Amino acid sequence: MAGYAFSHETVFADLRLAAMTREREPSSKAYRQDRFENTERAAKETIEAEQRARREKTKRLKELRLSKQSGKDPAPG
Repeated sequence: MAGYAFSHETVFADLRLAAMTREREPSSKAYRQDRFENTERAAKETIEAEQRARREKTKRLKELRLSKQSGKDPAPG
């Protein structure tokens, strides 16, 4: 049983070593640039969508507040 465990660990150690020493595929500069630009564009679109949503929410709350005020006497303050 101990021999089996040793053999099992050796196999995994060999696999880890092979994974660490394997040459990675070269990543082209164009691919990296494209991925960067896609990430930047997605981030910009997300920020713009959040800003639009915030403006819409503010607009709806303001309209709601005005409609409530018009239903009763305007209070000072």
